[in-house]
Amino acid sequence: MGLHLLYLPRQPLLLLTMSPPSSESSEMGYGLDKNILESPPPGQQQLPQTPSPDISSNPHPTFLTTPHGFGSAVRASYDDDKEPASSGLYQRKDYDTYIQNDLQNNRVFMHAEKFMELVFRTPADWEKDPSCLDVVKFITAHNDFKKALKKFLLTVNRPGTEHRLYPHIVSLYATVLKLLDQHVPLPDGHDRQTLKLAFSVNDPTELVDGVINHLSPDIKSLFDTFSVHDKELSFSNLVHVVEVKDTDMALCRGKNDPRILHKGMDPLQKSRGREAKQASTPNSGQASSAAAGGTKAGKAESASRKRTHPEDDAEGSNSGQKIPRQSNEAFSASRKAQNSEDPKTQVDPQTQCARYAMEHLSNVILRSHSILTLFDKDRFQLEYFDRSVIAVSTAVDLSTENGPTLFILMVYGLRSLSPEDLGLRNVVPDSLKVCTDYKSASKHMVKNGSRDWRRLFYNRKIEIENVQYTLKEIVFRQPGLIGRTTCVVAAIRRSDKKRFVVKFSCPTTTRVPEMRLIQTARNYAEADEKHAWVLNHLPDMIASRDVDIDVNSVQARMRDFLNKAEYADGKKYYYENRCLRICVSEELHAITTLTSQRKIAQVFLDILQTHKWLYDVPKILHRDLSMSNIMFRQDDSGRVFGVPNDLDLASLLSELQSGSGSTSLRRTGTPPFMAFDLQDPHNSQLRHLYRHDLESLFYVLVMLVCRHDIVYRNGYSQELRAKPHFEEWFDSTKSWADLKRTKSDFFLSTKAETVRSRIAPGFQEFDEWVMSIWKKLGAGFSKRQQVEHQLAPSRAIDDRLYAALKAGHVDEPVMEPKLTVDDETLGGQVTYWAFCQYMTRLNGQMLEWRCPDLGL
Repeated sequence: MGLHLLYLPRQPLLLLTMSPPSSESSEMGYGLDKNILESPPPGQQQLPQTPSPDISSNPHPTFLTTPHGFGSAVRASYDDDKEPASSGLYQRKDYDTYIQNDLQNNRVFMHAEKFMELVFRTPADWEKDPSCLDVVKFITAHNDFKKALKKFLLTVNRPGTEHRLYPHIVSLYATVLKLLDQHVPLPDGHDRQTLKLAFSVNDPTELVDGVINHLSPDIKSLFDTFSVHDKELSFSNLVHVVEVKDTDMALCRGKNDPRILHKGMDPLQKSRGREAKQASTPNSGQASSAAAGGTKAGKAESASRKRTHPEDDAEGSNSGQKIPRQSNEAFSASRKAQNSEDPKTQVDPQTQCARYAMEHLSNVILRSHSILTLFDKDRFQLEYFDRSVIAVSTAVDLSTENGPTLFILMVYGLRSLSPEDLGLRNVVPDSLKVCTDYKSASKHMVKNGSRDWRRLFYNRKIEIENVQYTLKEIVFRQPGLIGRTTCVVAAIRRSDKKRFVVKFSCPTTTRVPEMRLIQTARNYAEADEKHAWVLNHLPDMIASRDVDIDVNSVQARMRDFLNKAEYADGKKYYYENRCLRICVSEELHAITTLTSQRKIAQVFLDILQTHKWLYDVPKILHRDLSMSNIMFRQDDSGRVFGVPNDLDLASLLSELQSGSGSTSLRRTGTPPFMAFDLQDPHNSQLRHLYRHDLESLFYVLVMLVCRHDIVYRNGYSQELRAKPHFEEWFDSTKSWADLKRTKSDFFLSTKAETVRSRIAPGFQEFDEWVMSIWKKLGAGFSKRQQVEHQLAPSRAIDDRLYAALKAGHVDEPVMEPKLTVDDETLGGQVTYWAFCQYMTRLNGQMLEWRCPDLGL
């Protein structure tokens, strides 16, 4: 038998005989105490194997694993102690970098007229529409409008800060609305007959309450029933927001975004160094020369005040060369520079507008989309946000002949929109009163003399599957632009006063509904007595309802248009179809509420067994184990039963294999708890393996026992430590590449005494768990790293190989090492049974073993 060469760079030439790894190695061969567990029974022996994906039958682009979704919704629920439920508000620095990623990856650019057609229902051929032309002719000829416009344009050309523009922009809106009321009364029966929009300058000292601290839009738009109450407003009360700048550089130009052709024209086309003039028509209906910069006003203004942009189209921090979702150290440094908490820090206007939109969309119960306007001197830009896209229009210049016409049409459309087209939902009866009835909104939100955002829908009634519930406080609200933006509200069933939670979210319609997954699991458990044990550990979802996008809604028009539109430069944007999903579940308890180490250990063991059962029997992979999803229920005797909650992102293995069902263009995960393989910036098609969830479960354990402590203050409680460890895992300025490297170093570079020293005094009984599993994972990663570092031979080794071959010392060259590692289990180190080896005892005492099939 010949000898084979194993090449190790910078090592002596090794002449080794390599045999393939044994296929008969068992998970039970790693020192498992047989007094604790016996060998797994037949049917349980095979290691969990994730099937290889086959996406050939899927017509839409999909990710079958956790992609690098680095947008605002990613920073969803890092740690219960950092949620608004306890701290009150998020800080701007927590979200700006994520918002900017949403802007970079989900923004499309279109002509202003097409935007108004889609969002404001302006007729596509408005220049030939008698009613539109009549309105435009009446208002443009009216002295009130002429005066308001003249004052505004004169103010633009005077020196000063942007604040000088606020009252004149408000005057323009108010004048057009007043003239419309005189000339075009709303038809009888219109659902906005008694609701009129009112614009006003926002007092910068009166910050508008929201999810993020210290936000203050320049101009706010309210229904007139609210406009007389300028104090103590929240973003949920605002209908429309106008942001104002005075820089000549604030408007997005769409250079790096998918741009939609309109009448064959690319919106990026320029004239005399300025943004492209919109294809438009003067009041008479004849073709305008503004598109070519041909109007006298346009030429004169362009020559006298030329707009300049940096070569790379700097639009704040979102322009020029796109920043990778997970990039290098320079990207992390730039994030830190952007994330100042100083209210005076200048942030690019696109990010500011997106903040306001995120405030709207974070109220998932109330908002389907958000519409904003951004002014920069005498130009304005329209922006539309929903949970699948950000659409931005070309600039409209009020100093040109056609600019006032488009402004009038915009306000005309805004005034005529129904509450639904303005983005207001009414799925919870009377929820519109949050925007339309000041007394009602204030009555529900005020507690002990102060406003509490948790009571936004307090005592509102909702009916699901013919059962009525009364909503109470908001338990959890996920800020975000693109994504599900989940909101969980406590509720009481009116018939028996039993407590539940109602979850509102906007998942993609291609994802398997959570209730279907739970019901699938329950059907297996109820069909066979040997599986009945798991019923104590599965979530109990009692009702679910989907509210689909109405075919006549703004969202439907935007979706249908974007998926069929013709784009410039060969780019394309795929709009993910979403629904509003309302689910009613029993009220579970967070693991952070327990103060008994033994009960906490029992919950973790229950989660481990239930997670394995879900994988083996109904073939469901959870894929999102995090601190907020490790829950428990408790019976009357005080026994706790761990429950892996929130299967929103779980997948049926059969659908992973076929590429259908539970797929999405992006996934909102919780980065500190994700397996670091899935945060690889260079590979977005990694399969989500069973061991990845085991790694996530270990991270939850480590974060709990190292960042929290059990203390005694007039009774025992679990609290976040004053100086919690692993803060870098929760640092929003880190790229995913940085976080991946940090996690890798935790296993491969950190000393054992350092890991042990981080365990809190109140969790010392978990020392063996943490240290043993940490070593197991570290051994697996180390073995894989050794294999990965056996690279192709250097030239020096090639020369030695040539000499060895010539001398007849070897039979054949082997260009790659035969030594491999099983990636599904990291060489048998990261498996269910390896975890069971340590997690069945705490401090030497047995925990309850739930699954009779595995035996003791």
